[in-house]
Amino acid sequence: MIFLIKGLNSDTPSLEQIVEATALSKEEGVVIDQASTVLELYLDTEENSAVMPLLQKIRDEFLQDLDQVETVKEIYGLIYWLLADNGVDHRGESLEETADRLGDIDIENDSDLYTDIIFHLKDAVERIYDIELE
Repeated sequence: MIFLIKGLNSDTPSLEQIVEATALSKEEGVVIDQASTVLELYLDTEENSAVMPLLQKIRDEFLQDLDQVETVKEIYGLIYWLLADNGVDHRGESLEETADRLGDIDIENDSDLYTDIIFHLKDAVERIYDIELE
């Protein structure tokens, strides 16, 4: 996965998914080919910035394919960002405990409000386990 954000600091930034970044210059935009890069941009970006929805879209792409994420630290960063965006406090719980708590809330309220988040939490746990075995 390689993304290019053009006009990072403009009022109308744009996002492209690209195949190869070798021919791109810094003037063309910001190349994001690792989860660490999008996490760094997220930390340096104001919540109300025009680029934040693009960063969230890139985060979601990485969450859809965690095999592209190389470190446990990056996985936690992506997950905690997702939880924060959805108003979920992880309360110092493990990812498994957070998934269980959200599942209980969904069952209690007969809703599917947290289904996607629970999926990402469980997927993250599995990927972390794989990384630790490597």
